[in-house]
Amino acid sequence: MLSLRTVQLTTLAGSRIRAFEDRTCAHLQRYFPRHYLLLGDEPMRTVVRQGWQKAGTYGLTAECCVRSYIEFMCRLGSGFDTDPLLPWAARILNDKAAFGEIERGDRLYHQAWNYIDHISRDYRDNAGQPTTARFMGEFRGLRHGRDDILTENSYPEFASELTWQIETNFPAKCAYVGRERWLGVIPQGVRSARAFGITTERGTALFTILRFVLGEGFAHDPLLPWASNILNDRAITNQTEKIDRLYAEGLGFLKRWWDSAPEEAG
Repeated sequence: MLSLRTVQLTTLAGSRIRAFEDRTCAHLQRYFPRHYLLLGDEPMRTVVRQGWQKAGTYGLTAECCVRSYIEFMCRLGSGFDTDPLLPWAARILNDKAAFGEIERGDRLYHQAWNYIDHISRDYRDNAGQPTTARFMGEFRGLRHGRDDILTENSYPEFASELTWQIETNFPAKCAYVGRERWLGVIPQGVRSARAFGITTERGTALFTILRFVLGEGFAHDPLLPWASNILNDRAITNQTEKIDRLYAEGLGFLKRWWDSAPEEAG
């Protein structure tokens, strides 16, 4: 009898999980159509499941709070909660003693939108119209970087050039984050790139720029499966091939993302 009861409870829990997943996917399909267009249903369900699990680690269990958490995964990257450029996210999420989950959800919502409103200026022209020309031009230039191995001696010049590129192309984000904090993305990017076998100047610059734009967890983000597939593919033993594929997929993804912008509603 006890065993049967356990099975019944497990079945009920599984049914509730699937129902929440279905409702959330329907919500995301309506308000985040580009994600569905580029990824498809099953990858988005993976995002929902991961979001539910991660939200739970912060004590977020109300459906509205969990769904809001998943929405900000879509807007800021799945690893936004630990991104060093978004310290306010971890601070709000972990402040369980002072605020309940609804209050923390509200604070996260307002802070995240404040951040989004500021950094969106990096993707607008002087008239305030959306544009990707500056960034895409700079991104394409990364293909022609040096394939020399980044060494201790070459690092200062490399870091200086990359600092200029980031500050020139993302002035609003740099200003919002603060110079001391965003400068840390360069040594962090170097270390992270090396963990994936990327050690050339061109590859490290590409990896660091993607990490800065897409979030520090982009290499493991279920919203960016192309990055994870390439970086974790042990069959790619030549780092030049890995870098070229990462560049091509990154460029293709960004182009498809921005080309689909008029289709998004909400």
